[in-house]
Amino acid sequence: MSESIKQLSKLPVRYCFVMNPYPGFRYSSCPYCQHKTGQRKIPLLIHVEPLHLVALNYTCRYCQTCDLLIANKHEIESYLAGMFIEAIPEIVGNKYLVVGTVEKTAWRKGMHQSMLVGEMLPYASYFKETYRELRAQRPGWYKVGQEPPILEPPLPKDWIKGNSSSSSRLKPR
Repeated sequence: MSESIKQLSKLPVRYCFVMNPYPGFRYSSCPYCQHKTGQRKIPLLIHVEPLHLVALNYTCRYCQTCDLLIANKHEIESYLAGMFIEAIPEIVGNKYLVVGTVEKTAWRKGMHQSMLVGEMLPYASYFKETYRELRAQRPGWYKVGQEPPILEPPLPKDWIKGNSSSSSRLKPR
């Protein structure tokens, strides 16, 4: 992330971040160091193209050893779709990026009154490092020396361009 963007925040960079694209997998241990993970409920700052910032209070898996937050992609996308489907349906399916976290006090303030981007950014803490989406190996028995193939993540169900059905959608809390 460029230094000019980091200077917009008064807070230091925190956490590393990775997205879990597999709805059926929950990481009870860290995919990098194998230590047990806990949970951390924290407001994530999400940029949705073209110019929308969302602060979503979300429970991530957290590895204290790696200082790593793990978020489930399908849940984030479902919450985003639930937020935008009524207000701005043409946004659903756009690219998005989880850029950091927001102080709880600023998030609570934003729940009661709308905040401009310039008002929210000083309370944002950007990620130290953002990893690519996690990839898992396909489970099963393999011959000695045979490398298991990578399990492809499923396609999104809620965060799709032109998807206006809201029947099976989770609503944001």
